[in-house]
Amino acid sequence: MKRLFGLVLLLFPFTQPLLAQTKPSAPAQAAAATSLQGRVNQYYTDLTQRLREIYFAPSDGRAIALLSTTLQEMSARRKGLQTEMQQFSQNATAAGKLAAWQKEVQAVHGSTSAAKFPERFVRNPALESAYTRFMAARLEELNPKPVKSAQ
Repeated sequence: MKRLFGLVLLLFPFTQPLLAQTKPSAPAQAAAATSLQGRVNQYYTDLTQRLREIYFAPSDGRAIALLSTTLQEMSARRKGLQTEMQQFSQNATAAGKLAAWQKEVQAVHGSTSAAKFPERFVRNPALESAYTRFMAARLEELNPKPVKSAQ
């Protein structure tokens, strides 16, 4: 009995790679879809938090730095999410759940600190240009439609 138990203990580590090589099942694919929705939710949570940090930044220099880093980081995350959503064909599913996030983002844009931002633009044109670039990126939309140029 001890020999059998010892043999099982010796061979157990070699069975682990075989278990890892199995195909993902349908529940695994469903979990990936749920995971994607979780990442979309996290994207909007982080975006909302970043907007609050930008609007409540103690100085214009800090606000400009936050606008630049948020634009870079969130653009990259959005691009990754777009790729995943195309892979899972969940554009309609994710789009249906965005209404709550859009309301929350709009609430942040409508805050008193956001209302004071135009006053800060007058003092610092660099802040205005950074904010204009940030808003032009339309990070609130996962799949922004291309803007037609005015001719």
